[in-house]
Amino acid sequence: MHSLVYRSVASDSFNVSEIYKMLSDARNYNATHDITGCLLYHNHQFLQLLEGNENEVAKLFDRIKKDSRHHDIVTLIEDRDSERIFGEWSMAFHDYGQNGSSSYIKLKQIDDFFEKADAFTKPSKLAIPFFANVREILFG
Repeated sequence: MHSLVYRSVASDSFNVSEIYKMLSDARNYNATHDITGCLLYHNHQFLQLLEGNENEVAKLFDRIKKDSRHHDIVTLIEDRDSERIFGEWSMAFHDYGQNGSSSYIKLKQIDDFFEKADAFTKPSKLAIPFFANVREILFG
């Protein structure tokens, strides 16, 4: 199993309705190609974890890097021997809104969201860097 975590910044013209359309398309594509993962969005920043066959993840990430709807794409970590953290989801997603939630509410949302995943029960080199970046995006 190949896993990859990256961050990027949404283009100014990329609005929330387009993000939901992109998410719908991604879920369909991912289900067809046996890719799972998680996408977080907050204050024009994306954080995504992709999981699947190495060739399929590489193909998808090449497409992602060419997408003009975001920029400043940075690969944070890759692991070729990980277990799926989000095995039941073709793409888990949560939009934390634009500066609207208190720290307590954001932390509660994270707890609720990830309780439904295997993020805390499966050994993965990606979990700690992934959650460190979730914290950075949500709390600066």
